[in-house]
Amino acid sequence: MKIIITGSLGPISKPLAVKLIAEGHQITIVSSNKNKQKEIETLGAKAAIGSIEDIGFLTETFTGADVAYLMQPTVNFFDPSVDLLRHYEKICKKYVQAILNSGLKKIVHLSSIGGHSSTGNGMLAFHYYAEQALKKLPGDVAITTLRPMSFYSNIMAFISTIKGMKAIITSYKTDEPEPWASPLDIADVAAEELTTSAKGRKVTYIISDEVTSDKLIDVLGKAIGEEIQWITVPHETLEESYKDFGMSPQAANGFAKLNEAKNSGILYEDLIKHKAEITFGKVKIEDFAKDFALAYQNS
Repeated sequence: MKIIITGSLGPISKPLAVKLIAEGHQITIVSSNKNKQKEIETLGAKAAIGSIEDIGFLTETFTGADVAYLMQPTVNFFDPSVDLLRHYEKICKKYVQAILNSGLKKIVHLSSIGGHSSTGNGMLAFHYYAEQALKKLPGDVAITTLRPMSFYSNIMAFISTIKGMKAIITSYKTDEPEPWASPLDIADVAAEELTTSAKGRKVTYIISDEVTSDKLIDVLGKAIGEEIQWITVPHETLEESYKDFGMSPQAANGFAKLNEAKNSGILYEDLIKHKAEITFGKVKIEDFAKDFALAYQNS
């Protein structure tokens, strides 16, 4: 199959490309960084160097392909001029135009937990607007929407407070198992969805592991040889600390609201309703803890 992969050589896109190349597929990797071209070609893929905001470039890249894996680059949470909730929607509207221009008939879209709603999910509402933009494609375009849980890598953000205060400091704590996802498991699910002949529209939730807050700090603590506390602060306090750190007011509020959604359980309501659409991965929290310990030691 001729498969397009956006996301350059990111934590999902690279293992996804490696897996598909090994299976014998013709892979084109889209990257805005021309310095990535040699590495992409070394993997055995074709490099398409250009911007995903360039409809002409996307149209040319998609033309003749069987399927494309679509994602949106991380938003700059520190730029107050960016409308974070609509940023992904704008990118997906350009994807839509390029899909229509090129005649592409199947896509696998990386969304997120929370992508089912525009409210009650804080910052993750931008995934809802992205999904809605793609849903406007004609019915003969097959769409698989991937909604993974929070990435394990998000936990890396706590390294500084663990080093300085031997604590994770945030505005929520859960006694119920909280779901997490590994990019490697997401890549495996994406590879399967890209290469099946299924048509129509479907949503797949992806969970690698589920752990309580106490288990999380226990596993991380054992990995780094330290005892870690979990300290909660009011959502308003966390929001102000994000702004003090330089985050845009919209982003700071979005992350605080996201923690509120975790505390209340609202974030996971749609997940609970669609247990049949969950794919469970193989990378467990203990596996991630090894990577965490290495990053901790090198920080």
